[in-house]
Amino acid sequence: MIQEIKVRIYNVQEVEQRLLQNGAKITDQTYFIDTYFHQPKGKVLKIVEKKSGAFMNIFQAVDGKFQVVKDEQINNLEKLKKELVVQYGIKRIMKGNRKFFQFQNYQIILNLIDDVGDFIIVTGENPSKEFVEKELGIEEPEYITVSFDEIKSS
Repeated sequence: MIQEIKVRIYNVQEVEQRLLQNGAKITDQTYFIDTYFHQPKGKVLKIVEKKSGAFMNIFQAVDGKFQVVKDEQINNLEKLKKELVVQYGIKRIMKGNRKFFQFQNYQIILNLIDDVGDFIIVTGENPSKEFVEKELGIEEPEYITVSFDEIKSS
């Protein structure tokens, strides 16, 4: 099952340089708008709008990580968004930039969220803290165990 582990970073250029030096390949870069909807604790429902289209994402918190329950492209963005607003209500809208890398067996995402902060997301089969610390070289990582919409604005 695909999971993700998230870490706050303060040195985006350094982390990106290290990824590239270690053989990571940039696979995409995009501006995003994430619309989060009210959900029970530990569950995340959001619509991601980016250059390649709109996607519905559902995540479930599991042992300090997030399990990807659903990640599917949607064609009827406005209709679905209206339905979700009626059903759940908008919790938060977040904007920013993402840069995607392929590194070893993981997708690495630099997630730069306006007014919130910079983060790295490691997505794949059971990403580990050991991978973050040893392979990515992030010292004293600040792991994020809540959804981004739970993090206060800076």
